[in-house]
Amino acid sequence: MKLFVMRHGDALPSKFEHGKLQADEARELSAMGREEVVRVTEWLQHNYPKIDLVIVSPYIRALQTWQQVEAEIAAEVVEISSEVTPESDPEAFAGALLARLQIEPAETVLVVSHMPFVCYLVSYLDTSVQPPLFPTAGIAVIDVEPLAMLGRLESLQAPTARVDGLLK
Repeated sequence: MKLFVMRHGDALPSKFEHGKLQADEARELSAMGREEVVRVTEWLQHNYPKIDLVIVSPYIRALQTWQQVEAEIAAEVVEISSEVTPESDPEAFAGALLARLQIEPAETVLVVSHMPFVCYLVSYLDTSVQPPLFPTAGIAVIDVEPLAMLGRLESLQAPTARVDGLLK
């Protein structure tokens, strides 16, 4: 099965509101972040037009990232989970997800999350790789074998650059 581990698009920095720094959870995607998500979604849609299970962080920028992906790609089941936030435990999440997939098989799973969670999740699933640095809106494609409880990193997709309206 294919597991897509996606980092949210570029987000606005925290701002001061009423004399306090805005909560990290409330940060929104920037215009650049929205464009990054559009571009990487084009790649995802071309290669995998349907996703069986989507698990999204409850942080605003992750939810906005998923909303943009969802506009182009159908999903069977969508769950918002506090188990995929920046400070979540990637090993615990991976173990629970792989155990779940043994009982409830899926061909494609998308996780929309944050650094550093995404890099450690990839490294945990494929122990032959160091935790990769994800570009914003980057997607790691992992071939996962739930019964073996491990995976193999196939690629790390990044948003492509647009030049004069063409993808490069």
